[in-house]
Parts: sequence; C-alpha cells; structure tokens
Amino acid sequence: MLYLLICSFTIFIASRADLMYENITGVSTLPQYHLLVIIYTFLCAMIFGYKTKKVFQCLTHYQPFCLITIYLSSLLMVIGSLFIYTTNGQDLSSKIHVYCSMLPSLFFIILLFIYNRYLLYQFPEIYQHIHWYFESGVSFLGILLVVFTRVNGYIEILFAILMSSYLFIIEKQFQKISAQKSSSQ
Repeated sequence: MLYLLICSFTIFIASRADLMYENITGVSTLPQYHLLVIIYTFLCAMIFGYKTKKVFQCLTHYQPFCLITIYLSSLLMVIGSLFIYTTNGQDLSSKIHVYCSMLPSLFFIILLFIYNRYLLYQFPEIYQHIHWYFESGVSFLGILLVVFTRVNGYIEILFAILMSSYLFIIEKQFQKISAQKSSSQ
C-alpha cells in the first residue's frame, strides 16, 4: 500500500506540469506546490532509505558501505529538496538542488544493482525470479534518458514505479521464503 501511495503521489505531483518538458523540480518552483514537493521528497527519502536498508538486512552478508550509502542518499535527497531551484539554474542553491536530487537517485539504482549481485550468490532462487525485472526497468530508464535527453516527469514516474515495485517484489519473495521455512518446521 505504501508503494502504491508513492507511485500515486509521484504521478500526481509530476503531472502538475507538462510531463514531457518539466520534472518535479519544475513543479516545486510553482508556489502552490513547493511545500508539497518538499514533504513528498522528504517522505520518499525516508521510505526508500528504510525499505532499501530493510531488504539489505535480509541478506546474510553485505558490505558496510551499502548502509552508509543508503543513509547518505536519503540525507542528500532531503537536502536537495530544501534548496530552492530557480529558473536560471546558475546560482549555488539551484546547483545544490540538482546534484542532491540526481546523485541519490543514481545511488539507489547502483545499490539495487549491487543488491541483485548479492542475491545471485546468497539467494539464487529469488534472483532467478526477479533480476530480469530490475535489469529491464533500468534499461528502459536508460533508453528514455537517451530519447528525451533530459530528466522529465515521465522518467521520474518510471523511476518511482521501478523502485517501488522492485522493493515490493523483493519483500514479497523474502516473506514467501520465511513462510515456507516456518511451515516446514
């Protein structure tokens, strides 16, 4: 349910401007949506950070830098939302906003890629069921970036759907495994 709300709010907020030419940053420059975008970004940072940490902790072994990167990514998303983007985009506040918004998105994708590799060795049965979804989604995201040549509302919506659904699928797979283990005991 939480993931569905994230996707719904992403679609709602991104659609407040032209999806082809604007992104959520463009929506945040509109006074009536500025506070809503800050709250939305803060909640997404906390939820994606918490859920990503939770799925990493389902692994039997992972590198400590993964948790540090999760915390850093969540913090950067929050910082990015607090700095106001201006239409000229050349001032320091705009640059901090852009970098603190883009880097966490890339970090989360890289973290889930690393997570996929850990799954391959630690839980190959789960990896076989879900790796194609993540890899196809990231490939499609990359194709859209090349086609559109910019981050627009469509890409942000696809990113939210990809992250939410992949984390949801992972959680369901681990719940299924723990239910099988408990029923066999």
